[in-house]
Amino acid sequence: MPTYEYKCTQDGTIFDVWQEVGSEAPPCPTCGAPTKKVFRPVRTIFKGSGFYLTDTRAEAGVGKADAAEAPATESKPAETKSETPAAPDPKPAAPASS
Repeated sequence: MPTYEYKCTQDGTIFDVWQEVGSEAPPCPTCGAPTKKVFRPVRTIFKGSGFYLTDTRAEAGVGKADAAEAPATESKPAETKSETPAAPDPKPAAPASS
């Protein structure tokens, strides 16, 4: 049986109850008013490789259903061209004669 967290609708008291799934919400233990179930986010830890933001995104212009069927495209490295020629290495200074 799971433990559920409840909050009182009148005084805001928060308490835990160990009860069956689908059971009625218990009354507040301090004032007897009705309560509501409190839902909290589940703590999730992704371990290992492959858990990145880009794993679930579709390619630009392709729907999610088409993304699984679309072939992977190879990316080519960008070619870099220098517009200015490389400067020649300066020659070392000649030794001074005495």
